[in-house]
Amino acid sequence: MRTLNRNYTGRKLNRVKRRRGAIIVLIAVCLTLILAFVAISIDGGGLLEDRRQSQATADAAALAAAGELFVNYTKNKGVDTGSNAAANGYSNDGKKSIVTVRTSPQLYMGGPNKDTAIPKGFVEVTVQYNQPRYFSAVIGSGDIPVSARAVARGKWEPSMVGIHVLDLHQKGSLNATGTAVVNVTGGAKVIVNSDDPSAAITNGGTITAPEIDITGGDSVTGGKGGFYGGVNLGTPPQPDPLRAIPEPDMLSMVEQSKNKTQFSNGNHTLYPGVYHGGISISGKGSVTMMPGIYYMDGGGFSMSGQGNMYAAGVMIFNAPQSNSDSISITGSDSGSIYMTPPTDGIYQGMTLFQERNATPTLTVSGGGNVYMTGTFYAANALMKLSGGGAGHVGSQFISRYLELGGNGALNIDYDPNQAQPRRVLGLVE
Repeated sequence: MRTLNRNYTGRKLNRVKRRRGAIIVLIAVCLTLILAFVAISIDGGGLLEDRRQSQATADAAALAAAGELFVNYTKNKGVDTGSNAAANGYSNDGKKSIVTVRTSPQLYMGGPNKDTAIPKGFVEVTVQYNQPRYFSAVIGSGDIPVSARAVARGKWEPSMVGIHVLDLHQKGSLNATGTAVVNVTGGAKVIVNSDDPSAAITNGGTITAPEIDITGGDSVTGGKGGFYGGVNLGTPPQPDPLRAIPEPDMLSMVEQSKNKTQFSNGNHTLYPGVYHGGISISGKGSVTMMPGIYYMDGGGFSMSGQGNMYAAGVMIFNAPQSNSDSISITGSDSGSIYMTPPTDGIYQGMTLFQERNATPTLTVSGGGNVYMTGTFYAANALMKLSGGGAGHVGSQFISRYLELGGNGALNIDYDPNQAQPRRVLGLVE
């Protein structure tokens, strides 16, 4: 019995010793795994932070490059012609960080538009950051690449809007009176943002367009008047398509006059720049305006009488100092008015531009000897337009309120080459 007890005790001790050795090995293995998980957690957190930074860098770089494409769009038509858009101030050493920019007509690198040619005005930026290993070196070697991608668009495109009335609540914010016959052509539509039940009114006049979108309702009075075309009531109001166009900087322009420029006879030539006190042409006075931007620092701009005005490639900007500092251009049967907007630059297609917060009324009256194209823009003011005979007045009208009158045809022939395009700038992927 004693022998059996000793043997049993020895076997028991041996088993206990073997168990203790197994635990040590198990602990060592577990510690290795724990360290590996800790390494992955720490380096993984760094990778997530680097991923956010890389994406932010790619987004910013794409937007900056798209902004450069936008600024030069009228000149280069959305194609990068060797500018520094690719750099944008970000590190690109080819080792630790790699920034790649692709613009028209190169190819997308990936994404939903993989292997598709990039349209003009688009830019793609990829950023790769090679993060060094720290704790994860216990399970691998070499840097860990982190990449991000962004695609932005920077271009101008036609708004396809002939008339846009911006006020949100006014009754009769669009009002056609008399026997005015308004025809909006060129595939452009009419937009009225007011939600009043009588937001758009015709009182004897007619408005015809391929599409007429009214947030509120319409009202037809005066017998033969009406709206013709695709009339849609209850449509959501649309934002000002020209809200991103900057106002000219007076300080960067040449001063042409310290006091009001006015004449009532003779032939005169004017040059672009700042006119303190504005410009007034009346009687038999005639003027040739050289191409460029004319800044009315108070005083407004007026043209009336029997004289002629020739202004090709001209934009008039009105910065009123009182309600009487308005824009008024009135044609006559004995004189002629010819006016077209700039053909390039940030104000391409803009003929008349009133300071956005200004309220003086903008008045344009056309007759048979009036030919004016381009965009007429007064975001916070009433605009009064009247036509007659074979005259041509404007390509696009955007204002807070719009009154259409006269006793003849008023043809609004929208032409994307003769109207201010809208800005399209932002991330798309």
